[in-house]
Amino acid sequence: MNLQDTIVAPSTPSVVSALGVIRMSGDKAIDICAKVFFLPNKKDFISHIVANKAYYGFIKENDTVIDEVICTVFLAPNSFSGENTVEISHHGSPYIQSEIIRLLIQNGARLAEKGEFSQRAFLNGKMDLSQTEAIADLISSNNHFAHDLAMQQLRGSYRKELKDIRQNFLHIASLLELEIDFSEEHEVFVDRDQLTKELTEVKQHLKSLVDSFSMGNAFKNGVPVAIVGKPNSGKSTLMNALLKEDRSIVSDIQGTTRDTIEESITIQGLQLRFIDTAGIHNSEDTIEKQGIERSFLAIDKARIVLYIVDSSNEDYKSVNKNIELIKQKSDFKEKDLIIIVNKSDISNLNKKDTLAFEKDKAIFISAKQNEGIQEITNTILETMHAEDFSSKVMISNQRHLHALEKALEEVSTALEATEFGISSDLISENVRQATSYLGEITGEITSEDILTSIFSSFCIGK
Repeated sequence: MNLQDTIVAPSTPSVVSALGVIRMSGDKAIDICAKVFFLPNKKDFISHIVANKAYYGFIKENDTVIDEVICTVFLAPNSFSGENTVEISHHGSPYIQSEIIRLLIQNGARLAEKGEFSQRAFLNGKMDLSQTEAIADLISSNNHFAHDLAMQQLRGSYRKELKDIRQNFLHIASLLELEIDFSEEHEVFVDRDQLTKELTEVKQHLKSLVDSFSMGNAFKNGVPVAIVGKPNSGKSTLMNALLKEDRSIVSDIQGTTRDTIEESITIQGLQLRFIDTAGIHNSEDTIEKQGIERSFLAIDKARIVLYIVDSSNEDYKSVNKNIELIKQKSDFKEKDLIIIVNKSDISNLNKKDTLAFEKDKAIFISAKQNEGIQEITNTILETMHAEDFSSKVMISNQRHLHALEKALEEVSTALEATEFGISSDLISENVRQATSYLGEITGEITSEDILTSIFSSFCIGK
């Protein structure tokens, strides 16, 4: 990848549509465009250029008109990439698009690689690395909350959080370095109680961001909701009722569902990934046992667990016993459990059990009769605290999570060292490492391998 080249790529898919857009960026973008783009009345294009202005004209090869287009010019550094940029809006024919790109390449441009426009924007200081990654998230967002999360990161709220933490690190590190430099004079520049206080505050801040990943990832990729319970409790019927279509096979025969079935729906802007699981019980059937194991794996990955109770033949005590078994056999930490008492139309629950379920805020439904389904979705939305989303900074990127966890580990080590009276030079090293990990997120510290990994996942036109 030669960053001195002028690059070109389609910014819209190569399909038949009303319009298409081609983007060209680099020092020679305007000169190359002038070789193929002509204004009406034979006016010279370059002599008429004004930044941020759109021009009507024709793309020509010799005397042959390829298309009538609109060219919009952005002059460096006031463009997305920070370079001279031309965007050509043409009629949405794949043939026209390919012909225009061919002409531009023929006159000195080269086809852009994946994410190269965004990479140039980062390298030219138009945005930090976390913001360029937010662009990819914004493009791929398929629900309201994923969109808002990406926009929040793109606008820089997450960047500000990291900047504040990094400033704290730099302040602590500078004092520790000063103390190390004057160690022979036995000068103390850092009060250990104050250092403990500052490191504790930073640790809590980092932990808050790390803990936000569970919610942020759920908003970005859809909230995984596992539907679990004993065989024939109505899990598949509930799944179909939630989806409003016959997705799971419903049968009175025990063990019909032998594998997990997953489908997504979007409710009030939030994507929910419902996972229908095999009934959890003791079984000697080899295939059914595999299905049950997969049920536990689904629970591990879930953000919310709906436990379905068959009120026609289960009681409160047996349900709690089964829930405890699930907690023992799966990673149930931080899971939100919602108990759904199904088959209310043929319920055999006594009054004592009914009151016990009501105390646990269970939802009474009849999946078969489609009763109580709306209450389930309302409860899921309330559980996700969707109404408070806009005021929180959340992370949703696995790379960021890894870096934050590493930084948190270094801060925890520095805090322990401070409390045990370890020398300043060792504490300083921990703080430097933590600062470095944060720099990897924003791109202040990076490598070619990291950049290649990030931008190779982008589309060519971005």
